[in-house]
Amino acid sequence: MVQAVKPGGHILDLQVIRPNPRIESGGRFLGEVDGEPLLRKADAATAAIDAQIEQGQLVEEDVDDHDVLQHFATGAELIADFANRERRLHEATLPTLRSLTRPCTMREKCRLRRLAVR
Repeated sequence: MVQAVKPGGHILDLQVIRPNPRIESGGRFLGEVDGEPLLRKADAATAAIDAQIEQGQLVEEDVDDHDVLQHFATGAELIADFANRERRLHEATLPTLRSLTRPCTMREKCRLRRLAVR
């Protein structure tokens, strides 16, 4: 990716970061997602970018940590969304989500970095 950007150009690096995503509804914490499968990949990608920063190929110009919210109409909709994902919902949370008939969200911590190519 770095070779595709001219010196002085910018790369935006968006990563999921720890802790695990949280499931919430009506301001209440309902449980968390086992985010480890994606977080392992994100850690490896972060390490690769950090190595290029250490080697002087990239310069980290700005960092923004923020929450990303994914909205679901019901708990069943959230469960269905996880059918084909590597990440999994904890078994203990499933009964609560199955019975949830109101909107809920998955709150995930993310980091956006602006990197300059040297």
